[in-house]
Amino acid sequence: MSVIFGRLGAACFLMALAAGACPQTPAPAADPGAQPQAPAPASQGAPWDKSQPLRAYIPSTISPQAAAVYAAYRAFILAPQPAPPKTLADFDALYQKAEQRSLSRSEAMVKQLQAAVTERVIGGVTVYEVHPKDYKDDGTVLIDVHGGGFVTGSARSNLGGVAQMATATGKRVFTVEYTVAPRGRWQLVTDQVAAVYRGLLDEGIKARHIGMVGGSAGGTIVAATTLKVRDRGWPMPAALLLISPLSDFTEGGDTRTTLMDADPALHADQVRPGLDAYADPADQKNPYVSPVYGDFSKGYPPTLIQGGTKEWLLSDMVRLHRAIKVAGGNSDLEIYEGMPHGFPGLMPDAAEGQEAKAEEIAFWKRYLPATKH
Repeated sequence: MSVIFGRLGAACFLMALAAGACPQTPAPAADPGAQPQAPAPASQGAPWDKSQPLRAYIPSTISPQAAAVYAAYRAFILAPQPAPPKTLADFDALYQKAEQRSLSRSEAMVKQLQAAVTERVIGGVTVYEVHPKDYKDDGTVLIDVHGGGFVTGSARSNLGGVAQMATATGKRVFTVEYTVAPRGRWQLVTDQVAAVYRGLLDEGIKARHIGMVGGSAGGTIVAATTLKVRDRGWPMPAALLLISPLSDFTEGGDTRTTLMDADPALHADQVRPGLDAYADPADQKNPYVSPVYGDFSKGYPPTLIQGGTKEWLLSDMVRLHRAIKVAGGNSDLEIYEGMPHGFPGLMPDAAEGQEAKAEEIAFWKRYLPATKH
């Protein structure tokens, strides 16, 4: 799920991404001065009743606005999970369901922000080029790769979030319409994203003027594609922004066990079908699938990884960060107290979301500064 700057897809926090149950709607607006109204014992700061599911726990150490989002979605967090997809027809059905829920809202956001959207083909791959209102070319661009558990979501249905990203950064953004699994697997998907990157280079945009960004599955794909780009001998992008990325398709990582029942967004049995649809088990330690297994000593762009302490994938983020750092690379890992998967988009008006947004913008100013004024 691309989750930057309040993306519409951020509400996948409510349900397991691979199950296709994402409502694709933003959280209800929270009154910054209001105290969250969660049913006891799930209210913020209340003594925790251990008979209650840990997924519903609201820590007292987060902002009131963030706590209000948790409280508003308590029923969704505790709802029974749908049956995981098994057949191609199952995957197609959940993809279509998610698209139907998100397209109209995405289009409304683009219209509200008065962003300009142009459909193009770059490197044989469909992309949407998005310009913010009153756009002035600063000489740099972003490539966005959407999330959705590898099996749902599309560039088109995430255009609202991309328009928000373009508006916040002032940059033009190319969002990639890659083929989701099971119709598109890791070899094809990483080739598609790499082809768009190569196409922009061929148009005369320098690698140092290109940033890449992805959230959740999109973050995984960005991290892996960058390894492929490097291994092909191409110049690498200027910097990467990864939000809540999965970095290991196997069951490795401490929090895959310790936070399995605490993550309000991701359920392991719901996520697994999407992972296996994207990559066969025999391929799941390939660095172009699971980037944590890459050789970062050969070079890698400056990387910002953002996540939260409630995430089942927390170890994935820590391990990827350490792999880059140990190899001598430049990686910043920013973990936010009590935050769930994709929180910058789910909680854009909370203090934590605002801090994350400011951090992202500062990151781009540092590593992708304007080249035109």
